Amino acid sequence: FVVILYVSLLKDFVESEFFVIDGDSLLLMFLDEKTQYLNFFYQIECFLQDFTEKGAKYVIAFFKDAEQMYFPYPHFLFLRTVLIEHLRHNTSTTVHTEFSNCLSSKWEIFLKKSYPYFIIVSDIGLTSLQTDYLSILIVHSLSKKINIVLASGQEYDILRVYGYHVQSVYKHRLFFQKVRYTTLLLVCNNGVLLIFISFFSFLQWNSVRETVCLLKQLWPEGSDVRRVVCVLACAVGLKIYSNMLENGRSNPLSLEEAADLCRMQCLTVTFLLHMPLSQRAQIRIMKSCWTKQVLPLIKMVCVALSYACCFGFFFFLPCAGLEFRKELGKEMENEYKCLWDTVTKLAVKYSFGDAFPIRKTSQLFLECMIFITITKSSWITSLIKYKEFDELRHWHSGRPLTEEYERVQCNADAKSKAPEERRQIQKLQTFHHFYASTLEDSTSKLIVHQEDVSGNANAAVKKTQKKHVKKKEQEQWKALCIPTEKEIKANLTIGIKKLEKFLKTLKSKSVKFSVEMAGLSACLEVWKEHCREQGNKSKDLSKAVQVMRRIHILLEKYQDLLEKPHVKKLTKYLRLLGFENLACSLSDSKNSLELGPARFQLQYMDYYLLREERNDPDPRVKHFIPDTWQRELLDAVDNNESAVIVAPTSSGKTYASYYCMEKVLKTSNEGVVVYVAPTKALVNQVVGTIYSRFTKKLPDGLVVCGVFTRDYRSDVMNSQILVTVPQCLEILMLSPRCQKWTKRIQYVIFDEVHCLGGEIGAEVWEHLLVTIRCPFLALSATVSNPEHLTEYVKCKVKSKIQEQKKSYPSLAGLSTCFLKQYNDLEKYVCSLKGSDFIIEHCHPCAALTVNHIESYGFPSDLSLSPRETIQLYDIMVKVWQEWPRAQELDPEEFVSFKNKVVIKKADARKYEQELKKELSKWIVLGQRQKVTVLLEHLKPKPVDCSEQEKWKHFASFVDKLHEMDKLPAIFFIGRYLQQMMALRGIGYHHGSMAARERLVVEMLFRLGYIKVVTATSTLALGINMPCKSVVFAEDSVFLDALNYRQMSGRAGRRGQDMIGNVFFYDIPLPKVERLIKSNVPQLKGQFPLTVSLILRLMLLAAKADDKADARAKALSVLKHSLMSFRKERYAEILKIYFMFSLQFLIKEGYLDQEGNPIGFAGLVTHLYYYEPSNFVLVSFLVKGLFHKLCQPIKGSTVFSEDVLEKLVLILANLFGRKYLPACSMKYKRTFCQSKVFLEDLPEDFADAVNEYNTKVEGNFAHFLLTTAKLADMEQEYRLPLSKTDFTSKIWHGSELASYLMDNTKSISAISPFACVSGVVDNDLFHGEIINKAVFRSLGINVTNCPLLYLNKYDNQGRRRPLNAYALDFYKHGSLIALTTDNWYVVPFLLKKVQPQAPSPNYSIKYLYFAFRFIASNFYL
Repeated sequence: FVVILYVSLLKDFVESEFFVIDGDSLLLMFLDEKTQYLNFFYQIECFLQDFTEKGAKYVIAFFKDAEQMYFPYPHFLFLRTVLIEHLRHNTSTTVHTEFSNCLSSKWEIFLKKSYPYFIIVSDIGLTSLQTDYLSILIVHSLSKKINIVLASGQEYDILRVYGYHVQSVYKHRLFFQKVRYTTLLLVCNNGVLLIFISFFSFLQWNSVRETVCLLKQLWPEGSDVRRVVCVLACAVGLKIYSNMLENGRSNPLSLEEAADLCRMQCLTVTFLLHMPLSQRAQIRIMKSCWTKQVLPLIKMVCVALSYACCFGFFFFLPCAGLEFRKELGKEMENEYKCLWDTVTKLAVKYSFGDAFPIRKTSQLFLECMIFITITKSSWITSLIKYKEFDELRHWHSGRPLTEEYERVQCNADAKSKAPEERRQIQKLQTFHHFYASTLEDSTSKLIVHQEDVSGNANAAVKKTQKKHVKKKEQEQWKALCIPTEKEIKANLTIGIKKLEKFLKTLKSKSVKFSVEMAGLSACLEVWKEHCREQGNKSKDLSKAVQVMRRIHILLEKYQDLLEKPHVKKLTKYLRLLGFENLACSLSDSKNSLELGPARFQLQYMDYYLLREERNDPDPRVKHFIPDTWQRELLDAVDNNESAVIVAPTSSGKTYASYYCMEKVLKTSNEGVVVYVAPTKALVNQVVGTIYSRFTKKLPDGLVVCGVFTRDYRSDVMNSQILVTVPQCLEILMLSPRCQKWTKRIQYVIFDEVHCLGGEIGAEVWEHLLVTIRCPFLALSATVSNPEHLTEYVKCKVKSKIQEQKKSYPSLAGLSTCFLKQYNDLEKYVCSLKGSDFIIEHCHPCAALTVNHIESYGFPSDLSLSPRETIQLYDIMVKVWQEWPRAQELDPEEFVSFKNKVVIKKADARKYEQELKKELSKWIVLGQRQKVTVLLEHLKPKPVDCSEQEKWKHFASFVDKLHEMDKLPAIFFIGRYLQQMMALRGIGYHHGSMAARERLVVEMLFRLGYIKVVTATSTLALGINMPCKSVVFAEDSVFLDALNYRQMSGRAGRRGQDMIGNVFFYDIPLPKVERLIKSNVPQLKGQFPLTVSLILRLMLLAAKADDKADARAKALSVLKHSLMSFRKERYAEILKIYFMFSLQFLIKEGYLDQEGNPIGFAGLVTHLYYYEPSNFVLVSFLVKGLFHKLCQPIKGSTVFSEDVLEKLVLILANLFGRKYLPACSMKYKRTFCQSKVFLEDLPEDFADAVNEYNTKVEGNFAHFLLTTAKLADMEQEYRLPLSKTDFTSKIWHGSELASYLMDNTKSISAISPFACVSGVVDNDLFHGEIINKAVFRSLGINVTNCPLLYLNKYDNQGRRRPLNAYALDFYKHGSLIALTTDNWYVVPFLLKKVQPQAPSPNYSIKYLYFAFRFIASNFYL
């Protein structure tokens, strides 16, 4: 059973995701009899360069046994050999040819060592034998826990590459074990067969070897590969052919005719050597085939003659007797003569005549000559006149048009007057308050206007309250002092936890100091008692850690309260611990530690080391003392400035957001703050937090908080804080009737702003950044180039000021903040051995290799805990005993630690950085081997186990974590495994659960009633579910480094846990290493425009009340894209694309000549998310096709089931387009109830689509012809990966070449490499050729064209069928059938729809359910 998902192959951390491309599959992807070989290499390099530009790391593997599959196709074998050599010598790509086949031991060792992210493999070969061979590779890879990506059906855009991904599961391993013997037998049998095939090649090799030796004597200085292959092929071919004739074998060609053919091959190579690429493209292209007489000779020398196949015009030179004289030119004539003379010398005893005349016979070598003729396109479209579009009325009726946001389901809002709706509001608010109580302990804060409160009166009240609080707390401590000390002595861990919990409730610093001193004394007594009990035995140093930790806290946080008796007591305690140098005196105590103070603090105090924290409170913050960066953020908000904050989860970055909300609430009742969150789950959480933090008395009809998502909305226009998702805010920003509301926005907060570089909806975030007219806060944990974002926004603001001649004082400043992880994360690798668990610490440096350090250095966020730093130092000393800096970097001697009582986190970081620098220097000094040994020392040694055993002992693993005190924990596993876990009483959280169910699980977990929750990626993005540990228990394509960063960020609760724990449970070690060492992604711009977006902007500019502001917003979207930032050429391309879109919209009747919306513009903009289906739907309406189809049963208003089914079929073809891989058509599998493969559109509808596509292709072709002038021609004449230069060289021309050229061809917008295969400008009017032909430097492909393909084909020309999930669900209404038959659909997405059995009465309801669901859930 195989589930194939169409996913983005390259995630955000591609530089660490290593994968393998099967070389023969790469060859098969672009193998085509019609493609010229130079164009073939160009297409392969484009494919590889698309991966390389996106940061991918890959290798290419050619298996030795696979070579024998090409013996029936020797010209393809030649291509394979040349491709290997080209990639090896002309590119930096690693090419492996040492593996015999996928079952070899070397290949298995390679897989185990490197563990590729996936292997790209073709599912079809040239022959059935090769197809079987590739199938074995696929099955074997899956059995080794390696995922597969099919070579067919891959597509790409500016940032992403998409393909069909097959996830390796346990069933694959079981299957391979069953068929392993059969597979081995098949491979062995094929090998024997192919040995016989290769016998003839061995006989030819002797002749080649002799000729090569002679050529070395003739050309002692060597030559290029073209000349060498040409003369060798001709000489060897003619010698073998001569031998065959001498041996009496009858052949249709005479020796003179064979020599003619070889002379023309030499002439062909001469042209290739001297003729510029731009001139070659002008040669007449002829479609013809070899005659039967010439085939035997071609098979012998096809390795070289295949060069000439694509320049067949040379074979039409007339025979010598005819009057045909065209000069070659002196330079080319000498070159040709040199080549032929070498051929005759290599032939030794044979004579084949002189170089001239080229033709001595009249034999035809090619037949059926067809010259390509070019005709000008006659495509003309007339403008259709429509009535002026009126945005105040519905397009299909005269009813007043509501705003788009009003079409979302509305919960009762503050304006509701009905008692039932008011009760609903009360219930909702009660739930929000309860949900919020699990997020934060604080009660709601009453917000009042700033001017209503007297500053002096407020200060006096605070002073009185402070004295009262101090007295009350002293009494509390007096009562708890003795019981607390007793509890610490009875159980140190529990006692300290209670002590720290009590400290958090205190506000008075002097009382806190008294508690800390008492805690220190109690901890010391515990340590002394432990030392007496142990005697000379080894001691539990965790007890000494608590003593030293209390000393740290007292010296760091209460320095101003320490008096002489206190200092004396601390000195005494340090002496008792044996830290004489710290206590400045000697001590002969049995309680002392046999460790230096610096090593003790780093190795054992570890995560207890104090961070650089400020002691001075900030009046703007009540419940904690903010760090310096947090104060800077608050200052930015106070000054109405924007800021970009990149900080890890749980670091406190969202506090600035709530401070910003409080500021706006205090200022007035009119200002609005918009909080933009990427998911509905995060929206719910933010709403709950707002309810817990703020209460404000507002005039009737106004509320503090409103919500707007695709599912529901409440109080959108009458709230002061609107929490929404980016798509919904874009609706409001581009709505003509909401411009008055948008002017009230005073701040926008973008949470998880790294979604700006995401797969879905990235352009929406970009549109929002350029259309808002207020300062903003952008928050994220995973952006590596925040400076780029800030520069982009600054540039945008400056441009706005210049254009509108207005000042934006609120945007004058823009600060950037970048922080490290607050809590250290310790990683562990877990594996099962028998019934016992092996849990090994995974040092972060173990993830690195020497090559990685040399190429990339240490990843910016690969940090070590103090304990890991000491571990690294110890192994460095062990590996290199003569290490010159060993003494200098000893922790007791290190400059930042020496004689320091309190070593802080910042000091440990300095030590860490110094060790990293030193390790990098080892490589420079030639100590690579020592670094390799060191890294190997750090690696854990996990044990493989079966998946069945892994889940069988899952409960025991949870018990093990409980024993280690590592709970609560979140386990990230797949959706289906969660169902099994749920049966064991383990909580679960995934996207298919109802929203309330998910909220309940979150609340129970935060309250501590649930200690373990299994989750999918639903908890990865910003959800407040802090825990002690995060466990990755299942490998998946979705477990990329971005999700790893987000998920692991849940571990380590700030204020509760000193350290977070990350466990990898049976995740392959190479995958773990790549996750750890990957860097955070950089923000990059997508292609920002679509035709539908431009129509929306035109509608905004035409219909808004404030037309000047609306036009400014539209211009901002058009001019300020992240893709074109500091790239003038891209800016010009976007301008031309805008003109293309306008031309299309005017021709299709959506805009008039003045740019005003008309006709069906309203319908198209409402369905903008489904471009190009929205335009095709309108074309159906214009032609009246729906009117013809939807005819009710005679004498009634009811439609027949046939009509409804056909309607669903049409809508499924428009809005439910999910492509299946081409190989799915050949699966021998019977389906229960579903058709699975969607039928074609009815003929009249298909004709309408073809007519629409023809118009669009014409418009887009003219756009490409216009943008061609912006291409970088220097880049276009180079192969994209190897950078091999084919720029036009100076040549003296040739009369023969001029005769052979067709000057009527137009190739102004075609890649020079595509031109040599006969592609011309006119071919751009056919969408399927665009990606292969258009100038690569333009950065444009067919995805930018609003075409709706009736059929899509893969590289092998096989049709990719559409999944019929929507139509099948409409017909049978069975979720079970849908999940078993239509295996491509993610089944939990359909849980919201609870259908009944199909019947005529429910047909319309089914139609409504099916497509309402598609509209809200399937973003295609």
